[in-house]
Amino acid sequence: MYPKPKPSYSERGQAIVIIAGALVGIIGIMGLMIDVGILFIDSSRLKRSVDAAAISAALQYREGYSDSELSDAATEFVQLNEGNATDIIVEVCNADSTLHQPDLCPPVTDPPTPPKKVVRVSASKFIDFGFLPVLGINGTTIRTNAIGEAASIDLVFVIDASESMAYETDASKLNPADFGSLEDYQAAYEALAATQDDPAACNAADDCEPFRSIKNVAIDFVDTLYFPYDRVSVVTFDRVAHSFPSGAGFAPWIEDADGDGIAKDEVISIIDGLNVYQPGPCVSVDPPNPAVGTCLSYDGGGNFQFINCMPWEYSGRVDPTSCTSSNIGGGLALAGNSFAQAPIREDSLWIVILLAGGPANATDAFSGFPMGSCPSAYWDQPFCRDDEASDRHVSGETLYDGDDFARDMADFVTDPDAGQGAIVFSIGLGEKINNDRIRGGSGDPDIAEQLLIYAAEGAGGTSNVGVYYNAPGQAELRDAFRQIAENIATRITH
Repeated sequence: MYPKPKPSYSERGQAIVIIAGALVGIIGIMGLMIDVGILFIDSSRLKRSVDAAAISAALQYREGYSDSELSDAATEFVQLNEGNATDIIVEVCNADSTLHQPDLCPPVTDPPTPPKKVVRVSASKFIDFGFLPVLGINGTTIRTNAIGEAASIDLVFVIDASESMAYETDASKLNPADFGSLEDYQAAYEALAATQDDPAACNAADDCEPFRSIKNVAIDFVDTLYFPYDRVSVVTFDRVAHSFPSGAGFAPWIEDADGDGIAKDEVISIIDGLNVYQPGPCVSVDPPNPAVGTCLSYDGGGNFQFINCMPWEYSGRVDPTSCTSSNIGGGLALAGNSFAQAPIREDSLWIVILLAGGPANATDAFSGFPMGSCPSAYWDQPFCRDDEASDRHVSGETLYDGDDFARDMADFVTDPDAGQGAIVFSIGLGEKINNDRIRGGSGDPDIAEQLLIYAAEGAGGTSNVGVYYNAPGQAELRDAFRQIAENIATRITH
């Protein structure tokens, strides 16, 4: 038997020292974790405050706040959410601004890349530690920043300029409720009474109705846009589609021409100068002159009678293709192609505002059809289209008409996969939009309205993306544009 050895007195108490040291280490680690947690929580709070301030500032930037207003608003927003924030800096990409910071601007390209509505907000905060002061570390300063961007808008106006846009120039069709005072109504009545609905006369007087009202409201809408960040192009359509300035299959974005850095005044000038389609006067009946297209008919006293299509009327009522007046599909095709212009802005909001006053009855030119497609089955009035909105034909089929073409181009504009993925807001103008003539007593008198509803709310498989508005008068037209502006602003904020 061997006795158990007894511990040396020199080894007694070592466990207590080890345990004490371990406790100190554990407490230190716990304290460090607490301070790291404080750092993490305060950093997250500051980051959230700066993020929110940047988003808010970007939206205010779009609304045209001054430099001081923008900076004050962002500072107040940060401090409201994080009262201990300091050294708050607001920066934008705008060479004319005191807040300008070049690194926020896009790189220089040819053609130039349009600027973006971006705001960068930076802020600092001193964080007091709870444990590290024992080691002489009282706290640290953290700094963070966030960039907010309000979406820019690429907008194409597609405006009906067919002769129907002068049909309400007749003074008897004016509604006194559309005017601010009796004096304004009387002045408009007298002006229209002198021109009636002759496109040549009302274009010269610049009082074709509802075209003049459309131009006025469109100009007011342009005032809600934010140049130079937003871009605008303009398309009109009658028997063919037109862009301003002219583009090869697309409507160019209107550019600054007077050197002030923005294109707003140029856009307004182009819209203000638009005219209703104005054919030449009818010259002779036999042979028909002009031999193609419509003409303005006057009586012996020079009084306007109506718009005539002599090639059809006086030549045995044969092919009336050149007599059509509404190529909605052509206008949408130009608009859709506009979004493919360089530089393409994938991150902007692509918008088409389509205004039409009647059914689509014309197409672009096709191989073998230099004036577009007009099925022989529809050579009686209403020209070149069927009467059923539900009838949909494919290009190349015998009955492919203007309504089919317009629906195809609406699909092209709106389809996010096979097309451009733009949003269409459509407006139906006047009485013909839902009460047009039909062939043989059966069909859809509202075929034009159904087309516009489809373009805005059903085309391209993107149901309920856009909105259709019916605007029989000036008041409804202004309200439609107001709602479109609000709808766009809502989409920009999300």
